[in-house]
Amino acid sequence: MNKLTKNQIVLGIAAVLLSVIPLTVRAQQLPSQQTPTSSGVIVQGVTKPYVPAKPWFNMAGTVLEVPVVKGQTVKKGDVLIRQDDRQEKAELAKLDAEAASNVRVEAADADLKIKQAQLDRLLSLKATGGANPFEIEEAQSKVIYGKAQADIARLDLEKAKRDAEKQRYKVEQMTIKSPVDGRIETIDTGPGDITDPQRPVISVVQNDPLKVQFFIPVVQSNKLKVGDDCQVRYPGEDNWYPAKVMVKSPLADPASDTQEINLEMKNTDSRDSGMQVQVRLPASIGPAAPTGTANADQQK
Repeated sequence: MNKLTKNQIVLGIAAVLLSVIPLTVRAQQLPSQQTPTSSGVIVQGVTKPYVPAKPWFNMAGTVLEVPVVKGQTVKKGDVLIRQDDRQEKAELAKLDAEAASNVRVEAADADLKIKQAQLDRLLSLKATGGANPFEIEEAQSKVIYGKAQADIARLDLEKAKRDAEKQRYKVEQMTIKSPVDGRIETIDTGPGDITDPQRPVISVVQNDPLKVQFFIPVVQSNKLKVGDDCQVRYPGEDNWYPAKVMVKSPLADPASDTQEINLEMKNTDSRDSGMQVQVRLPASIGPAAPTGTANADQQK
């Protein structure tokens, strides 16, 4: 048997990948399984988190504490992870003190007041010859300079306030708080780790309400509107739960002629997401047309 060359091996691997990838994509686009009933079509769906949040730090830093554990229930605003912000907080305290101090402005105003009084005294002496033009001109220049110094002091104070505000934002960004009411799905860091600003460090899922996802043929999705009522049931149970159409994907898949539908369903029982469910569509939707029928209709 002849040995395969390097080029032949590479071409063989590429052919395998090209043959597998399209099949994977098509598998994700297949319509959900349907069961026609007297009360409406039932399709298979899956529950998903209403909000899957994966926050990360926007700057590298050392993790100081992680006060939560995987699976824990959290409220919006709860602290999830905090970087070591002690040095940045010390800098913030210094800037806050500078922003709150009016000493430089008061000193500049007092100096200007003195220089203005000296100018006024020279102007009063001018009429009696007690002051020469050079003295008056010098005093006027000092007043102008004093006014400029007072303005600079006010600008510096405003800058100090902005610097403190900027530092406060930086300190706040060193603490990740939960953006939603939910549960901790994953924690990808720990105390002492250096965070990567390009990678999430934790995952929080909001499971109330739940999102229900399924795919149906376009001929059915065209009859479904956002806000329409549907019903959802968990396998092996008798109870149907009300749900509403939340989103119809604005892009249908031409290969499978399907469209993604998302429902919103309250989760009063605090069930986990990722569960298989049955979705009963409104009776007006009707069953999906067989492929042969659909093609025949298109040819007419």
